[in-house]
Amino acid sequence: MTVLYENLQRAKRARLGILAAVVWSLGWFYWAYALKTGGSRPGVITIVLLVGILPMVALHFYGNVYVVRLVRNGDELTITTLGLIGNRDIRVPVSSIVEVDRPEASGMTMRLAGRQMPFILDMQAEHGDLNAIVALARRDTKETP
Repeated sequence: MTVLYENLQRAKRARLGILAAVVWSLGWFYWAYALKTGGSRPGVITIVLLVGILPMVALHFYGNVYVVRLVRNGDELTITTLGLIGNRDIRVPVSSIVEVDRPEASGMTMRLAGRQMPFILDMQAEHGDLNAIVALARRDTKETP
């Protein structure tokens, strides 16, 4: 088992951001309920949708692709993504990695076959073997003991 990437501290901050978005949304729901007697109802609903719900939904999708930990165990890769309460583990074969790209200086993406959205790896992680992660897509690397 080789830990290729670990980003636990920044994941805690991202989780707090997601929880703050939930509280933000609940505040907008309360505001819309409190103002239901005055103003136009469709206008209030539009504001609640735009300002309250959309950030929460966007952060939910972001949590599904934000990688917290990446572990290689032989020909299997365990990708741990950020969850609202706890992290989620996804086990995939190494051969399912299609592409590892570094579009920005602050992060890299890892695309799997059959998955529409790529995973996001933050370059400011506590531990990251970037060469080994890039080599996963080339399929010419062996696991180091």
